[in-house]
Amino acid sequence: MGVIWNKVWFDLWHNKTRTLLVVFSIAVGVFAIGAIYGMADLMIPTMNADHISINSAPIRMYLVQPIDRDSALALKDVPGVADVEPIAVINVRYKRYPKEPWKLASIEMRDDFSNQIFDVLQLKEGQWPEKETISIERMHSPFYHIGIGDQVIFEVDKREQSFLVTGKIRASFVPPPETYDWAWFFMSPQGMQHFGIAEGNFTQLRIAIKPYSADYARQVATQIKEELAKQGISVAATMYLDPYKHYGYDVITGVTLVMKVMAVLSILLSIVLVFNTMISVITQQTNQIGILKAIGGSNHLIISIYLAGAAFYGFISLLISLPLGVLTAYFSSKVFLGMYNIDFGGFTYSTKAVVFQVIAALVVPLVASLIPVLHGAGITVREAISSYGLGADFKSGKLDRGVEHTLGRFLASQDAIALTNTFRRKGRLALTQGVLVTAGVMFLIVMSISTSITATIDMEYKRRDYDLTISFKDFQRIERVEKLVYSVPGVKKVTLWCIVPVMILRDGEKIKDAGMGSQIQGVVVSDPFYHPQIVAGRWLDENDDRAVVLNDKTAEDNNIQVGDTIGLDMGAYGKQSWNVVGLYRVFMTLGGSFNNDAIYAPRQAVLNASHLKGGSLLLARTEGHSQAEVKPVMDNLESVFVRNNIEVASSITMPQERKSQSMSLEYLVYLLTGLALIITLVGGIGLMGSLSISVIERTKEIGVLRAIGAQTGVILRMYMLEGITQAMLSWLIAVPLSLLTAPLMSDALGRVMLGGELDHRFNIAAVFIWLGVMMLVGVLASIVPARHASQVSVRQCLVYE
Repeated sequence: MGVIWNKVWFDLWHNKTRTLLVVFSIAVGVFAIGAIYGMADLMIPTMNADHISINSAPIRMYLVQPIDRDSALALKDVPGVADVEPIAVINVRYKRYPKEPWKLASIEMRDDFSNQIFDVLQLKEGQWPEKETISIERMHSPFYHIGIGDQVIFEVDKREQSFLVTGKIRASFVPPPETYDWAWFFMSPQGMQHFGIAEGNFTQLRIAIKPYSADYARQVATQIKEELAKQGISVAATMYLDPYKHYGYDVITGVTLVMKVMAVLSILLSIVLVFNTMISVITQQTNQIGILKAIGGSNHLIISIYLAGAAFYGFISLLISLPLGVLTAYFSSKVFLGMYNIDFGGFTYSTKAVVFQVIAALVVPLVASLIPVLHGAGITVREAISSYGLGADFKSGKLDRGVEHTLGRFLASQDAIALTNTFRRKGRLALTQGVLVTAGVMFLIVMSISTSITATIDMEYKRRDYDLTISFKDFQRIERVEKLVYSVPGVKKVTLWCIVPVMILRDGEKIKDAGMGSQIQGVVVSDPFYHPQIVAGRWLDENDDRAVVLNDKTAEDNNIQVGDTIGLDMGAYGKQSWNVVGLYRVFMTLGGSFNNDAIYAPRQAVLNASHLKGGSLLLARTEGHSQAEVKPVMDNLESVFVRNNIEVASSITMPQERKSQSMSLEYLVYLLTGLALIITLVGGIGLMGSLSISVIERTKEIGVLRAIGAQTGVILRMYMLEGITQAMLSWLIAVPLSLLTAPLMSDALGRVMLGGELDHRFNIAAVFIWLGVMMLVGVLASIVPARHASQVSVRQCLVYE
């Protein structure tokens, strides 16, 4: 073994550039495997474990009217209900200092903070709120610069009242303030009385069922709604959650699935470089193999020598990539779990990911090396000793002669030779092109997915012809609200929607409740301010009476088609029959009042059916459309409503909502783009390795060219032209392939992670960006082998063996 390792070490040390290229290429792929599989293995179990630890309720009901404690606890008698916990959440206005403008926040109250049942809150600092004190959500504390000991001013009955912050609390379901600018506080039942919530009254229900299943949860929720309707309590929305699976599970699983595929691709692409490298070594040392055989060296000895070299490549790459992969997986998981408000403890790592890295680093190079090594070991002594570094196995075919003849008519002889050499080794060319084309296709797909996500959000917001929304706690008369709104400068047009919670009846029976629960939303048909994407039937007409447009998923789940008649149970407002005239589709829930189960109908028809006299959701168009222009208008409107005793439940501007939506998807694009760049890097290394092999194989040819007068610049240009040609060829192949595959990938990604199909947009700009990247890769990958070829002397070339 001493001879073997001396030989291996000599080859590695005296070919440092080649060794570094191979090691770095393997290390990049192994790093991607470790980081991505490590992230998935750390994040998903941690998310689910945290979700289970807080005892997440499978049913969360948001009530229109408050419910008292006894009525809430009486729901335990409903068949299937295992337990019930009522809580209260109200929306308020607050500010830190007297001269600051009002900001929006929510206050959550638990009946007994020391004895919680569902969605358990965790005290992180200080103490639980008592009487006149409050606590703040721990993520929101640094963001809004509010800490323990600070005073926060709230609007209470048109006056200002200060409350002392005494604690920081972790709440799992509170959105991060970076994506949704809305503060979150906590208060005791005694403190909530200041805001009109009598002790023992609640606005939300957390409900557990037994046994749990998604379908059974909907059945039980329907029965609960019936019981509440008997008490005159309407359900504004219902959210269903799997108590054993974190609500972000599908998104993270989808993201990591795509990342895993790209990581495996990166390690597979590095196989090509190892394969090419071993061919290079065998080609360069064919004469040495012949000598070893001539003096009695066995095939086993030769195979051992070269496989030991491949194993050394893998071992060194493992030493580099293993710690980097483990650290990246840990810190990336910590960041992403932080976005979900999940604590990630001390340093840990995924054993599974480490095993995958070891296998990828040590086994993959050996497998990639096996074919060229076996081929080299099988060469006879005569064949080995007669090799002159001329690429003796190269045979010129009709294609090669045709290319050479055609190029020779238009280019200088040395340029024609360089371009012809590109197609000289068709097997190696195919492998190198496979690496570069894969990198190009993945890059263009990722960029097109990014463009598609942006286009989908753009399209959704183009359908929203308004700049702000304000939701009222109670129904308000339309004429009064419109008069008040038009008195505020900057308002261009306004509409008031009438929104009523409903249950859908099919042939007199309740259908399976979906999503967040159904709401019928009465809109002004002539100018609805929102135009959903119609996928079947039509939109509402001014002559329609009891006509509705349903979400296509709700219709599909319950076998409802355009033209069918359905019943809508409005609870205290009665039951009526309505005709389905159209189906619409949403990309995803995008905040505001537009949940996946909105039922659109003419406003007057809703008012007639419910006998209501007004609406609860204001939509307004403003003169300006930026956040700086819309926000002051919304603040003025809220002030006007407060002065006129109209309670505002919530409000948001479209620029703010759009920013929140975009920020929540940016991390996905960043991750995919980073992986595409890793694959690009592997592709560039692969091209450099291929050109290096070409230099080795044509050593004597270079000597002949230099002997007949070829200058250093000519040799340099020949190899750089060959590299650029290969890069450009890969670009020409990658573009049409990405045109075919990008729509499939974006659709799959949209369905898996975002719950709907993306509006696919191919990124044309990315095509030209990739062209520039390929030109740069071609030049950079050519520099080292071209410089090496140009610096070899005539004597070295002609005596090469």
